[in-house]
Amino acid sequence: MSIVYKCKKCIKEYSTYKSLWRHDALKHKVTVVENVVPVVEDVVVNVVEKNDNKVCKKCNRVFCDRIYRWRHEQKCKIMDNKIEEINEIKNKVAELEEIIKTNKLSKTKNINNGSINNGSINNGSINNGSINNNNIINNITINALGRENIIEKLTEKEKFDLLTDILFKEIPHVELIRKIFNNDKFVEDRNTMITNLQTKTCLAYNDESKKFEAKNKSEHIDNVIYYRHKDIRNLYKEMYDNKKIKQNARKLIEDYIEQFDNLKNTESYKKNKEEIIYIIYNCKELMKKLKDDIEL
Repeated sequence: MSIVYKCKKCIKEYSTYKSLWRHDALKHKVTVVENVVPVVEDVVVNVVEKNDNKVCKKCNRVFCDRIYRWRHEQKCKIMDNKIEEINEIKNKVAELEEIIKTNKLSKTKNINNGSINNGSINNGSINNGSINNNNIINNITINALGRENIIEKLTEKEKFDLLTDILFKEIPHVELIRKIFNNDKFVEDRNTMITNLQTKTCLAYNDESKKFEAKNKSEHIDNVIYYRHKDIRNLYKEMYDNKKIKQNARKLIEDYIEQFDNLKNTESYKKNKEEIIYIIYNCKELMKKLKDDIEL
């Protein structure tokens, strides 16, 4: 019984695995042969099954020699990354289950504190709102643009991370806006709503009418950037006064803050502005619900 090794690229046949490997390396510039299928009297045999000592245990790549396989495995991170991703997903699922469980207990407790009369629930409360005739009325107060109090809601780590983003070429006011729309502790500061990328308008909260009203999108986003950059200035002053920013980082942060006002008409500014528009647009469903709740 003879084993024939076939080249997948030019269909040439070789009697030994090393001959095929040498052929691939010289003719096809391939140093690692993957999933080579030998033929034994017209019966297909899987090389991976027959040469386990030459197969990477993490990514299943096949090598011509177990030494090459061993060297590769020392650096192969595919399985390690998959395990890390799986563990991260499991942790997030556990967190979500805990949040759902807590919310269910909270709602049950609040509803039980109310009374049921003719199919309507009176004097019950859910999430700081009140239930009356089966309608949920939230008591959330939205802060209009420029009247937010964002810095005080940040943890010390969040403050430090925002400022040091500059050192890693990240834009701190963009990251601050991302945080506002992705962290529920800033729900009162979500005062801008974009539901259509094609129109020239957006919705901005008016604290006098207590409603979201149409505004010129480009001008409003410029104002959003201005106030968030103002937050970064104030944050830097606070961290500087408390000596929480090292000397070698201060110069970079100060240069960014001082030069920002000159960037408005640059491509960099336009790119950041576009990113902010997408951040707000991607939260449109969340904002629609918030708008409906406060305008009941």
